[in-house]
Amino acid sequence: MDTRHRVLAALDRRSPDRCPLWETTIWPETLERWYGEGLPRSVSNADPRSIEQYFGLDGCACINDLFDPSFGLPERIIEETAEHRTYVDSYGKTIKVWRSASSVPQNLAPAIRDRSDWDRLRPRLTADDSRFNNPAADAQYHAARAADLFTAITPPDPVWFVLYQTMGFEHGLTAMAKDPGLFADMATAYTEYLLAMLTRTLARGYRFDALWFWSDLCYKGGLLFSPRTAACLALPHWQRLSAFAHEHGMRFIWHCDGDVSGLLPVLLEAGLDAIHPLEVRAGNDARVYKRMYGDRLCLIGNIDADVLATNDRAAVEAEVAAKVPVLSHGGGYIYHTDHSVPPTVSLDTFRFTLDCVRRHGEGAQSGN
Repeated sequence: MDTRHRVLAALDRRSPDRCPLWETTIWPETLERWYGEGLPRSVSNADPRSIEQYFGLDGCACINDLFDPSFGLPERIIEETAEHRTYVDSYGKTIKVWRSASSVPQNLAPAIRDRSDWDRLRPRLTADDSRFNNPAADAQYHAARAADLFTAITPPDPVWFVLYQTMGFEHGLTAMAKDPGLFADMATAYTEYLLAMLTRTLARGYRFDALWFWSDLCYKGGLLFSPRTAACLALPHWQRLSAFAHEHGMRFIWHCDGDVSGLLPVLLEAGLDAIHPLEVRAGNDARVYKRMYGDRLCLIGNIDADVLATNDRAAVEAEVAAKVPVLSHGGGYIYHTDHSVPPTVSLDTFRFTLDCVRRHGEGAQSGN
């Protein structure tokens, strides 16, 4: 099997020729450590294919912002120092990013606090061809397709649009509870915008293997809101987007950190095909999900990065041996760490981990 069809087989819960290997995020600080341990400088995040080819990973291209997913507001710099940069982004929220470390940007002020803010900005969510204004994403897409890689389009989902991109968690979660009409109006409008832009995307000749939402709606204690609220305010939008994906030959994939046990039943009702990355420290055990949902769901990840960070070969082998054969049995599993690869993991340990996955996954795909 080539790399793309190997991944597609796993996502479709069929048996590939071997366990597919993905790693979507290796920290820049991790690569810096590895350069000191013998990794060639030509292997870098600037060229994700170089990482995949060097380690023998299966290709995965996530195309971000092929079309502008925001209100299209002009970026405005507030402060720049040697340590950080503070600015108003194209959604209208104020964020602070640090220059010297890989960390999540800090949201300082939301774009939308109430209905008047939404009414002012909503007209800017207009689908048209001028929204295809990202030559870098277009070039990434064409390079991925030319290499026959698995390729996903990754806009924000409607709930993440409200909770993170515009209102922020404090105002967004409050709106869910106290002004569900505002939340529903925002999520509905954004769903309509996404569907219109995805339709235009396909009309322009783009083709994708998946619609993949990166939407951290859980923490270590579970969902940020109740499953009932998710079913009421989010599920109808996810169902529409999933139906669009499936109608056009795309898998419906979700990335969510935290404990996803309460989210999974709602996403499965929406038509979920795969979940990533199944964070161990949040309590996820993919073997449990395999027993519960393995006939309907591909599992991606759940190899504990904290175990890898011990750089203890025996511990790493035990982690892989306990999970990969079970998860790979009959297909429906893709290797990935349970979050990302931190700089506490040595180059030797990462290589050894991949070797363990190859050994322990051999034969399990077909149920042998």
